[in-house]
Order: sequence, then structure tokens, then C-alpha cells
Amino acid sequence: MDAEGLALLLPPVTLAALVDSWLREDCPGLNYAALVSGAGPSQAVLWAKSPGVLAGRPFFDAIFTQLNCQVSWFLPEGSKLVPVARVAEVRGPAHCLLLGERVALNMLARCSGIASAAAAAVEAARGAGWTGHVAGTRKTTPGFRLVEKYGLLVGGAASHRYDLGGLVMVKDNHVVAAGGVEKAVRAARQAADFALKVEVECSSLQEATRAAEAGADLVLLDNFKPEELHPTAAALKTQFPSVAVEASGGITLDNLPQFCGPNIDVISMGMLTQAAPALDFSLKLFAEEVAPVPKTRWS
Repeated sequence: MDAEGLALLLPPVTLAALVDSWLREDCPGLNYAALVSGAGPSQAVLWAKSPGVLAGRPFFDAIFTQLNCQVSWFLPEGSKLVPVARVAEVRGPAHCLLLGERVALNMLARCSGIASAAAAAVEAARGAGWTGHVAGTRKTTPGFRLVEKYGLLVGGAASHRYDLGGLVMVKDNHVVAAGGVEKAVRAARQAADFALKVEVECSSLQEATRAAEAGADLVLLDNFKPEELHPTAAALKTQFPSVAVEASGGITLDNLPQFCGPNIDVISMGMLTQAAPALDFSLKLFAEEVAPVPKTRWS
């Protein structure tokens, strides 16, 4: 899907409420700095100072719309950033520009970082000749999930289930609580009815076989080493060809190609949201016709 079209996934009411909570968190009371900047008309340029994938435009727009500012973009969503890149321009009252500055930069840096990591993972998988789904997980920052899941999509990865209602995932603790794999899957199938799929986390071929026999749609082979993963997946697929296999646990950008194989349908990576480095952006006010180019940070 074209990255520009992904903004349609974001419910306007949810987006506005989320942005409102961010702005209230950063300024719940008196804004003394507003007396320094004043309310005169101002303009600022958004600069990208590190390479990666641009993601988060709808959230950035929503932040400044709430503050009566206007954003003009020079690069589309999903663009590959080559620093130093002039990404956008924001116009509005000076105190409003500065009120939204840090909130907008924090969001954009993290969303773009996740999109960049997702794009790198998809590229590594395709480079290995694998055509399955690279996906995120539910290991997201509380209160920031919508941004992080959106960033995954911009980067070309699958978001996986958005919340507990998107898929009935039977984890190891569910199996213990239910009294066994078969009981857990039967209960999950009954709860899922016809509307949802059932996925079961398994730690062995025997457990995966029992889950498939009980009616699982997907089997999650968690924390398997590559040399154990592929034979297990092949054996399961031989007996249950319609059951999808997901691999997860300890998968990084470096070792991802080792987990790619003909019997693996999904590879989910918690690091895409948990460990993606944030990109470096800055928002600089300017008074002249030509905005000064900021210096890049060299590490």
C-alpha cells in the first residue's frame, strides 16, 4: 500500500484525542515561555538530520492543527531521508509553534525510527529471497501504540494484531491456566467463533502438533534457534499444510535472514518497536526569506 494512503487508517476523533493528551502532558498549566516568544506570526522549517524513512505526517499535522498552525510538506510520507533534508515548513503564532515543537519532534523521531527499522527488516528478508510477512508485535509503548503500529506500516512491515481483540493468541500462560493445550485451544475456538483466528504459542513440535490438531489457525514457534525452527516448521507443515507458522523471539536485523525459510509464513520482531533508534529532526524558526541549514550531528 502507498504510504500516503495509510493516513486513512487513522480515525480523526482518535487522532485528535491522542494529540490533545500529548499537548496537555507537555503543558498542563502555565506556559511562561510564551511571554518570551510572543504571539507574532512566525515560520519554522523542519529539518531531517539523520538518514531513514519519514513517517508520522498525519500526527505532526494534527499537533499543529490543534495549535492553529499550518504545515506545508516538501516530502511525501515514506520518503527516504538523506540529511540534511528540508522536510516541511510550519507557520503560525510564535508561541503556538514553540508549544508544539517538542511534542511534534518526539513523535516524528520515534515514528520515523520505527519505519526505518521496519524497512530495513523487510529489505533484509527480501534480500534472502523470502516473501513472507515481516511483522511487529504488541510490545509497544503504552499510550503510543497507534503511532508505532502506523510506523511499521509505513516501513512496509505488517502491524500484527493491534490489540487483544484482533486475534485470539493463546500464550504459554494461557495454556497453564486452562490446563493444557487442547483445553486452551478449544476455549479459544469457542471464543473466536467465525470472526477471529486462533494462534497458539508453542515450544516444541509435539506441542505445535497438538495445537494444530485442536484447531489452531496459526502456530507461533517462539524462541527457536534457526537450526531447530526450520525442521520443526517443515514437519508441522507436512502434516498440517493449511496451518500458518510464525517465528518470533530473539530475531534482529542481523540474524533475520537465518529465520527466513519456505515453511515460515510470518516473522515477528519486537525490536522494531522496542529498540528502533529515533531519527534526528529539528524545527528552526527563521525571520529571513532563506531558512538557515542546521549542522548535522556526527557520532
